[in-house]
Amino acid sequence: MFVSLQFKLELKREDKEKLIKLMRKQSSAIHVAYNMLKKLEKEKTKNPHAQIYQRLKQLFPDLPTKYIDSAIYKAKQYPTDKLVVFGGKRLFEKLCKNPFAEKAREKLKKQWKEQR
Repeated sequence: MFVSLQFKLELKREDKEKLIKLMRKQSSAIHVAYNMLKKLEKEKTKNPHAQIYQRLKQLFPDLPTKYIDSAIYKAKQYPTDKLVVFGGKRLFEKLCKNPFAEKAREKLKKQWKEQR
C-alpha cells in the first residue's frame, strides 16, 4: 500500500533566489551540453560524455555533480538533427514577428540571448 502526500512548499526569499540561480545554471548546463554533444557527434568522438562532463565542470564549478550528469542526460534526449530553441518562449515568439524596428529587434535579440 502506497500513501502519497501533497503539500505546498513555501520558501524564504533568499532560499527562493538560491533555487532560481541553481535552476538557471542547470538550464545553461543543458544548453552547453547539447551544443557540445552536437559538435562531438559530428566529429565522431569516442566517449563524448567524459569530455562534456569535464567541460561542464570547468564552466560551472559550483554546480553539483548530480546536476552535471543530469544536464548531459537531458541534452542527449533532444534531437541533434533538428533545430532546438533554448530561451524564453514569449520572447522567441516576439522575435519571430517582424514588425519591429531594427534597434528594437536587436534589443530583444540581445535580451533573448542573455536569457538562454
